Amino acid sequence: MSVQICLVLCLSYLLGALPSAYLVSQFVGKKEIWRLGDGNMGAKNTFLTVGKLEGILVGAADIFKGALAVELVRYFNLAPWVAYLAGAMAVLGHDFSLFVGFRGGQGMATMVGVFWMIVPLQTTIGFILFFASLFVTRHWNMSCAIGFGSFTGLVWVTGGPVWYPVVLLPSIGLKKLFQNWRARHAVA
Repeated sequence: MSVQICLVLCLSYLLGALPSAYLVSQFVGKKEIWRLGDGNMGAKNTFLTVGKLEGILVGAADIFKGALAVELVRYFNLAPWVAYLAGAMAVLGHDFSLFVGFRGGQGMATMVGVFWMIVPLQTTIGFILFFASLFVTRHWNMSCAIGFGSFTGLVWVTGGPVWYPVVLLPSIGLKKLFQNWRARHAVA
């Protein structure tokens, strides 16, 4: 692996590790975001516990982190397979940020940014279906399942790299399990 690829992968992790939810919640004078709501350092928890505008800002920043990781690969004109690794590193950074004690979110918005850069049409349709479902049902988890499920189906139908969402998407569930375990074993 070349030095340039290693550098891009490290930068992708660091981009993902920028704790936007933590920074925004601190800026508006709230406690640590992992002590609010469900303890997740993501856009949804920020939206529900800190404020709507703040949650939208965190979501946009997290999407941007994922997109920028893939764009770094294109900027340095690296092989297309490096974009998949860079995207995964950004999600890993978001989920386990070295800047806040390896805490983080679940990587959903960061994944959206990565997917948008790799398969933009399918991601846009999945995003629209997510918001349509959320508008109708008001159920976050079901809407995420509809959005990501339809996105994955569209990638498969259009002959895209379906293995990539199949590999990355389960990390959301694994991160939820890890957060639940951490909460049960935290010292009060």
